Amino acid sequence: MRAWIDRHLHRLPWLVFGGGLALDVLTLWLFHQGSSVLEATVRGAWPALFFLCGLLASTLLALLLHWQITSRRRAEAAAQGMSADLELLALVAHSTTNTVLVTDLQGRITWVNNACETITGYSRAELMGKTPGAMLQCEASDRTTRLRIRQALATGQPFRGDILNRSKSGRLYWINLDIQLLRDAGGRHVGFIGINSDVTERRQTEQALRVSQAFLHNTGRIAGVGGWELDLDTGLLQWTEQACHILEAAPGHHPSAADCIALVAPEARSQVQQLLAEGLERAGTGWDVQLPVITFGGKRIWVQLVAEGEFGDHGLVRIVGALQDITVRRQLETEMRRSEALLRGAMETIDEAFVLFDPADRLVFCNDRYRQVHGVSAHLLKPGTPFETILRHGAEQGLYGKLDMPLDDWMAERLARHRQGNLTTTLHLGDGRVMRLLNRRMPDGHLVGFRFDITDLTRATEAAERANRAKGEFINTVSHELRTPLQSVIGFSELGKAFAQGQAPFDAMFDDIHAGGQRMLTLVNALLDVSKIDGSPGALSLHRSDLFALAAGVVRELGPLGDKRGVQLRLPDPLPPLPARVDGFRMQQVLRNVLANALRFAPEGSDIELTGDDLGSEGVLLEVRDHGPGIPPDELETIFDAFVQSSRTRDGSGGTGLGLTICRKIMTAHGGIILATNAHDGGACIRLWLPAAAALVQPARPAADQSPAGTRPAPPSTTPLPAEALP
Repeated sequence: MRAWIDRHLHRLPWLVFGGGLALDVLTLWLFHQGSSVLEATVRGAWPALFFLCGLLASTLLALLLHWQITSRRRAEAAAQGMSADLELLALVAHSTTNTVLVTDLQGRITWVNNACETITGYSRAELMGKTPGAMLQCEASDRTTRLRIRQALATGQPFRGDILNRSKSGRLYWINLDIQLLRDAGGRHVGFIGINSDVTERRQTEQALRVSQAFLHNTGRIAGVGGWELDLDTGLLQWTEQACHILEAAPGHHPSAADCIALVAPEARSQVQQLLAEGLERAGTGWDVQLPVITFGGKRIWVQLVAEGEFGDHGLVRIVGALQDITVRRQLETEMRRSEALLRGAMETIDEAFVLFDPADRLVFCNDRYRQVHGVSAHLLKPGTPFETILRHGAEQGLYGKLDMPLDDWMAERLARHRQGNLTTTLHLGDGRVMRLLNRRMPDGHLVGFRFDITDLTRATEAAERANRAKGEFINTVSHELRTPLQSVIGFSELGKAFAQGQAPFDAMFDDIHAGGQRMLTLVNALLDVSKIDGSPGALSLHRSDLFALAAGVVRELGPLGDKRGVQLRLPDPLPPLPARVDGFRMQQVLRNVLANALRFAPEGSDIELTGDDLGSEGVLLEVRDHGPGIPPDELETIFDAFVQSSRTRDGSGGTGLGLTICRKIMTAHGGIILATNAHDGGACIRLWLPAAAALVQPARPAADQSPAGTRPAPPSTTPLPAEALP
């Protein structure tokens, strides 16, 4: 029915007009056909007037209906067009990648598109009725931006800007907001519509660009490097901030090309002019020059200019380069060259041969003395010559005398030892010279070598050793020759004393003869000990022993001597273990000499203490301390020299003056140390330090090419004494 009405609605005004006209005609007919009373009543002008009024009313009614129908059709047509537009707008809103959301005047969400659900992670149901700020903004969102949004919406103003939001999953993302006022058909403000785009990637890119720019600026500032670019079409020269800083240009001032050429020091301007004339034609090769420059501030500096050309379709279009202040570097290079020249001069003046090889064993530098030593190979002593070439040529020319093996085998052995880096050895040259060779590898791989001519020293050492051997043989011979008659003297004195009993003069005479013989025999035995003990472990029979046990035996032996004067020899109680690798007989000899000296000087009724300490890997320490007069400070070392006695015993109460000398030789042979000190509260203290039981190993005799003939290795007396053993 409604459809039929919609199809025939345009005919309704004409039907109304026709119906009204028919009603008017019917009324007129009734007037003519009516009763006499009616006729009498309506005669005159009334019928015509009534007819006209009816006709006018019908016409107006018809026109009104026509206007209403036309307006309705127009409204329906407009509504149909608007519906199509709204449907298209809704499709666009749902399909766009931008988020679209609509809120009411209180800011509550009333509609969102699919993109909003995707980006925020919230469903439409979760968002409806909530405010965007409560759902999406977080503590990381900028507070100032949030305040500006609230102020704009509260005053009915649009807002545009970026803000950091948090999605439902916790992901932070940047949104570019475009919030506009939403009005109805009557223009009334009914809410807000926001069309927002995800600009996270843009913000990240901007942040990365800022970081990159800051990095380039900071690295340029730290390294003192500035950039510049010359556009050949426009002639415009652009400088970075750091480049202007290097040239001391005023802030905001960018020097022109002419300004920069004027900054070059006068002596270098011709070089720059030539560079420009030649470089622009072949700029593809680039520039890399060092120039003296007078800055805008009047300071003279050195700069390194590096540039290269950029080409377009029609050739060179711009030149891009960098500028670095190298003043300090130039000063350092100048100082380095001066130091190098000074060092070379110093190396040339020393008497020892000096050589320097690089990590690849190529010659870097050698002095004249080295050239003299390797005279047969002097023409090869140039920077860059391999060590192997120099060595082989010297061997072929007889520099190293007659080889005891084939040349290639000798070369392989020498090269292997050379490449170890740290090498100390002795070379016997073919002309009879003896050279001490010392090589040391530096941390960077370079090798420093010294050659010391020890020919005279070697010959003197050999002569001294021959004399020492002769002395030893003489002492041995004399001692053995003296012991026999001394034994006879002592024996006959004892026999004479037995026959002279009761005859006082003869008793005294034989006592003197016996005492003198004993002193002479003690001296001869001491000389034999000095001759036998040469200060090396080879003279000892080493075994693992307990020092306190050895000391206890000596205390028992010397105890009666102390008892006569009321002097007590005290050991720790109980005795702790004090292990050491020693020759027990010789170590007891040391303790016997030290305790005998202590007994000689200890006051009557005093104590002599023996203490010890196990220092672990640093060895063991044994101390003998008396309470006597002590040792004069200037004699603490000389008392260990042969035939030297302390000034406190020069009254004849001392011994031969060899006891402590023998002690030091024995301790040195053990790799230990003996020293004398004075206790702070009086008395002397003798300290004996020995290496740990596992530390003393019989050293192998050095190879023939590592020490001069007849020499011995360095005595172990150079072993450092632990801090605990120092006074």
